[in-house]
Amino acid sequence: MRDASLVVGLHPDQATGDIVDFALETGKPFAIVPCCTFSQTFSDRVLKSGERVRYYHQLIQWLVEKDEENIKQAKLDVPGRNIVLYSWGGKKRKAIGS
Repeated sequence: MRDASLVVGLHPDQATGDIVDFALETGKPFAIVPCCTFSQTFSDRVLKSGERVRYYHQLIQWLVEKDEENIKQAKLDVPGRNIVLYSWGGKKRKAIGS
């Protein structure tokens, strides 16, 4: 993985947060389409507001909060969970909330 030039996660389930953290910590560009929240499994996921991540929109927010300056989002023209979060990479940084 360290030699990868891009990290992609499509419906990565429990690996969602780890994919974003890895990309940020290595400075790699990434694109991820999160789906399931797994709020029971990841009860430690908390928004900057202090609210626990329980719903899809909160998962999106929690992921963006890891690097608000560089993580962008777009809507894919497909049915279902269609938010893609992405970053062009660059500076290596410690992900917030990891």
